[in-house]
Amino acid sequence: MRVKTRVLSIFGVICLQLTLGVASMPVAHASGPDPVTITKHTDVGFTTSVPVNVDTGVGSPPCLLEVAVCLFHGAIAFHGTMKVGVKLGTDVALTYDPSDLNTPNSPLPVSVKYTPTPGGSTATYTLDGNMTFNFDGCINCPDVEPFHALSAPISFTAPMDGDAPITIPGSSTGITLNVAGLDVITATLGSSLTLAPAPPGVLPGLGGAAAVVKVTGASGAPVLPLEWDSAGAAQNFTLMTPATPTAIDIKLMPLLHWVGTSGNAQINLHWTSDFQDAVAVIADIVTAGVCLIADCSIDDPSPIVLFSGGLGPVYTAAGLDTAIGTAVGGVAGPLVASRIAAGFVPIPLTSPPLTSIPPLTVGTLTFGIAAVSISGAPAGVVLKGGSISLTAVASGGVAPYTYAWTKNAAPFATTATITDTPALGSTTYAVTVTDSLGGVSNTASSVVSVYDFTVAGSPTSLQILTTGFNTYAITESLVVGSSTSGLPTIGLSVSGLPSGATAAFSPASGNAIGFTSTLTITTANAPAGTYVLTLIGTDSRPAIGGTRTFTLTLQVLTPAQAIPNVIASINGLKAAGVLNRGQANSLIVKLNHAITSLNSKPDQPTACNQLQAFVNEVNAYVNGGKLTPAQADLLLGGPLGILAIMAAIPC
Repeated sequence: MRVKTRVLSIFGVICLQLTLGVASMPVAHASGPDPVTITKHTDVGFTTSVPVNVDTGVGSPPCLLEVAVCLFHGAIAFHGTMKVGVKLGTDVALTYDPSDLNTPNSPLPVSVKYTPTPGGSTATYTLDGNMTFNFDGCINCPDVEPFHALSAPISFTAPMDGDAPITIPGSSTGITLNVAGLDVITATLGSSLTLAPAPPGVLPGLGGAAAVVKVTGASGAPVLPLEWDSAGAAQNFTLMTPATPTAIDIKLMPLLHWVGTSGNAQINLHWTSDFQDAVAVIADIVTAGVCLIADCSIDDPSPIVLFSGGLGPVYTAAGLDTAIGTAVGGVAGPLVASRIAAGFVPIPLTSPPLTSIPPLTVGTLTFGIAAVSISGAPAGVVLKGGSISLTAVASGGVAPYTYAWTKNAAPFATTATITDTPALGSTTYAVTVTDSLGGVSNTASSVVSVYDFTVAGSPTSLQILTTGFNTYAITESLVVGSSTSGLPTIGLSVSGLPSGATAAFSPASGNAIGFTSTLTITTANAPAGTYVLTLIGTDSRPAIGGTRTFTLTLQVLTPAQAIPNVIASINGLKAAGVLNRGQANSLIVKLNHAITSLNSKPDQPTACNQLQAFVNEVNAYVNGGKLTPAQADLLLGGPLGILAIMAAIPC
C-alpha cells in the first residue's frame, strides 16, 4: 500500500488573545495648549493547540456492508493536534493636553480611542497527526499515514458594532490512499468560520473591545472597564495631575477584543468510486448476484470533526475559558468565562505578544506621559556676567527624548543642557520634552534673577602721613535694572596698601541694595610714596557671585612733605583777609624753618620746637579773636594738620 499526498490549502480559524507588539506612530504635536495624540499599533492575538482524537473502531473494524452477512469491515482513526492562531491588528490612541500637566492637583482629561487596523488581522491554523486505516483486503492494515494541513492566512479587519461578519473559508485537495494500484479512500479538509461583532454584555467589558485602566503617577482612574462599541470610538475619563511633575503611566490591562464565532472544521473521508466498484463486484460474487438487485455500496466514513458551531467549545475544550477568566480575575473573571461558553470569544492582550496559550499571562498596553524637571537652577540671584547651566531631567514615556527650551517665551535651544549668561533683571527659562512616540511632557520653568552693583570711594586720591590715619567715604550701589529681591551681602576689602598701613571698614559689609561705609587707613612708619589701591566689593557666593572694583590713590607723606599743605591753607586765609601779610608770613616762616630742620636734622628736636612755636602763635590768634576755632583747626587739626605732623615726627 502506498499513499499519494497532495498539497493542502486551508483557510481557517481563530482563537484569541491579545498581545502587544507595539510600534510607535509619529504623532503631530505642538507646544502650548494644543492636544497631543500618542498612537500605538497593537497586534493582539495568540496561538493555541487543540488535541483531536477520533477512532471509528480501528482495533475491531465495524461492518460497513452487510447483505445477509457482513461483506466488508472498515474503520478510520485520526490522532493529532489542531493549532489555531489569530492576530487582530488595532490602533489605540491616547489624547491629552500637555498644558493640563502644568497645574498640580488639577483635572487631566484623557481620551482613549480604539480602531481595528484596516486589513490588519489574520487567522490561520495547522493540522498535524496520523490517520490510521484498517479494512478488509488491506494486507498492511492497520496502516498509519501522516496527515498535515496548513492554512494560508487571510487578511481582514476585526469586526465591531455594525460591521458585516467576516467569513473565513477553508478547503484542501486532500490525500488519497492507494492499495495495489487501486485508489481506496480520500481525506480532505473543509472549514468555514464566521467572525461577527460581539454585542454589549450584561456589564461593561463583555462586548466590543474593552480594557481596565490602571494609572501610576496620577489619580482618578475609572472604576469600571472602558468599552468601545465601534471602530474609532473614544472613551473619555479625567485624571488628577500629581502634586509635583511626575511621569504618568496609563495602563490598559487587560485589553480584550470580543467577537462572536460560528462555523465548523472537519476532515471529510470518501471511498473512491474505483474502490466502491471493487467492493460491489466482490459482494456480488460472494452473494451470488444479490448486489444486482440490492445496494451493495459502502457508506463513507463519518467526518472527523475538528470543531462545530464556533470557537466557544474549542476554547472550553482547551481550558481557555477558565484560563482567560482567571487571568482577567476579580468579579469580571467568571463573567468572561461564562460568555466564552456562550460562543463569544475574547482576544486578550497576552505577554509575551502572540504567545501560545494556555497558560495565559495577560499583557499590558502602556501609554507613558513623560515628565520633566530642571536641575542646576541657581540658589539665588546671580551677579551679572555669571554663566548659568540648566539641565532638563526627563522621566517616563519612551526614550530617546527631544528637548524644546524657551527663553522669555522665545525658542532658545534643543539640547538637554543649556548654558547662558542672562541679562539684568529676571529671565524665564522653560523646557518641554517629547518622547520617541510623540508624547509631550509638562512644561518645567526656572526664573533666573540677575543683579549688578558698583563700589566707589571718595575722594579718589587721598593723602596720609607716614604715621597717621585718613578716611575714604565708600559707597555700594545697585545698578539700575537689577532684580531687587533676594539680594546678597556685599563684603568690602582693599588691596595695594604699603607696608606699615592697615585698613578698616565701618561697616565692613551691607546688602547689595545699597549702603555706605567709611574706610580708615592707618599708617605706622609707612614708606612715603604714591600707591594705587583697589577697592573691592565681593559677593562671596560660589558660582553665582563675584567682585566689583574701584581704583583709589593713596599718597603717603613725610612730615616735611605734609607741611606745604598747611602753608597753602595759611595763604588761603591771607587771601580771604583773615590774616594780614605780616601774620601770615610769621606763621609761614616758622613752618619753612621746620621743613629745613626736618630735612637737615631729622634726629634733632629743632623742628618740634619750631612747630610748637607755630601752634602757640595760632592759639594766640584764636585767643585774640583773629582766628576762629574752626579756622585754627584748619591749620592744626585733621589727619594732615600740624598736631598730626608733630605726632608723626614724633615730638
